Amino acid sequence: VPVVPYGGGTGVMGAATPADACIVLNLQRMSSVLGVSGEDMTAGFQAGVLLDDASSFMEAAGLVLGHDPWSRPIATVGGAISTDGVGYTAAKYGSMGDQVLGLQAVLASGEIVRTRDVPNAIMGQSLNRLLIGSEGTFGVITEATMRAFPRPEKRLLRSVVFPDFESGFAAVRRLYAEGVRPSMIDYGEESWPAEPNEGGEATLYVAFEGFDADVEAHYRRARNVWRSLRGVEAEEAEARRFWETRHAWGERYRRDVLESRDPGRARQQRTYRMDYIHVSLPSSRVLDYRAQCERILASHRVIVREWSLWARPEFFSFLVVDEDDGDAKATDAMADAVDKVLMLAQDMGGTMEYCHGVGVKLAHLMDRELGDGMAVLRRLKKALDPAGILNPGKLAG
Repeated sequence: VPVVPYGGGTGVMGAATPADACIVLNLQRMSSVLGVSGEDMTAGFQAGVLLDDASSFMEAAGLVLGHDPWSRPIATVGGAISTDGVGYTAAKYGSMGDQVLGLQAVLASGEIVRTRDVPNAIMGQSLNRLLIGSEGTFGVITEATMRAFPRPEKRLLRSVVFPDFESGFAAVRRLYAEGVRPSMIDYGEESWPAEPNEGGEATLYVAFEGFDADVEAHYRRARNVWRSLRGVEAEEAEARRFWETRHAWGERYRRDVLESRDPGRARQQRTYRMDYIHVSLPSSRVLDYRAQCERILASHRVIVREWSLWARPEFFSFLVVDEDDGDAKATDAMADAVDKVLMLAQDMGGTMEYCHGVGVKLAHLMDRELGDGMAVLRRLKKALDPAGILNPGKLAG
């Protein structure tokens, strides 16, 4: 009987979508905090702990959780590890998987495996990395020990407006090339009918955090970079507003959907024809990729509402919507356009997703993504789950 692990139910790729006649293994009641150590700078949680709660427990000990996605109020520790999620502060702390020290997981056989909660705990293949991002196809993560980070002595927030996307993109690339490491990079050019962006301006929201002297040094170097590329700082209040409302969508989703009388119906009522695409590719290819995407999307009558970067110059994202509303053919055209731009990223030396995992949405492109490596992944899956009961239809399943 198939077993599909379920965390917060907030994923956008369908990784927790049930298979036919399956057991949905809901982990939300595995919500114990196993311990927070300021001395070791670690924190242990069961898989069902909400990221918001994990963050609160760590802050009470003078520490911070490095993973900070928009879904922090509603996503779980286990789900974030299983999809190797990326959050607002990934520029400094990396993805959720980068912050894992040790894991406990249950295999398809019922065996419990536990890895050691220290850095570089084993020579050879890391069992942690076999489970991180595997979406419950190799084992069900039940506990995790996370790295904790010191509460920053200072956090500096800025928003910078550039005359066009290319200028700001060049600034982000230079920041990385010169070793400047903000804790947050959120950069984008938006175009919405109600708020037209006629000038093509793009805005960089950036944060620096750490001890005072380090923050000031990185900020001064960054300021020189964006000024040289025609970046103009906006009012500090604008950057603070962005920071303080970064979880607002997750909070609304919890209130309007998850806490409603009928969450399934509420989800259906909120659907509309759009897609947020997140690809990773060499930064030298990003602008060429964007230009080719514009041509592909225009030929399918799909409109781009936002071009953006998140955390790194290689992490390129864009929000697309249908020009034709409610037409079945338009739905097919949009799906075809999305596949084409994802395959283009693969062909240009990149990967089709850096942020949310694969789930069912992108499973059909996994063979193309991994090539010969897909056969290796399937052999690993067969060895650990010979009956194929763990989350079938996802990744190698």
